[in-house]
Amino acid sequence: MSAFEEYYGFMEKFISFYIEAQKCELEKFDALMSCELPRIQDAMNNYQSVIKKAQSYEDERIELCKRLGFENMAFSEVLRHFEGEEKTKLTEQKNRLTSIIKNIKYLNKRSMDFVNVQLGEIEQAASIASIYNTKGLADSHLANSNLLNKQI
Repeated sequence: MSAFEEYYGFMEKFISFYIEAQKCELEKFDALMSCELPRIQDAMNNYQSVIKKAQSYEDERIELCKRLGFENMAFSEVLRHFEGEEKTKLTEQKNRLTSIIKNIKYLNKRSMDFVNVQLGEIEQAASIASIYNTKGLADSHLANSNLLNKQI
């Protein structure tokens, strides 16, 4: 098997994995938006599994690159070792992978933004709730506050 066939074949599997990772990232985002705890837990468990698989694929890619003489090279650097149709096919793979990775990063950012907004709301609600005692009355050290003396 030629270096091209071996690298190209591996990268096809690599891309297929990242297509699945992208679906997982979308499911994670949808689960967070649903605010359904069991769904969020399932999505996060799947996400953790994807992270472990991604590391395994990356380790495998590194070993393949070492074996093929592409040690410490990014995909774009590996492209320089091929010409013609082989280079064209690898360039198409690189572009597909780049697009998928951008989508994953975008979905992850949206998930993180959503979580941060939700956490901010929870922190705000917790700080308001901590002003009151268990009987629903304002704590004595805050009793003179105009905000607390108004009915809600």
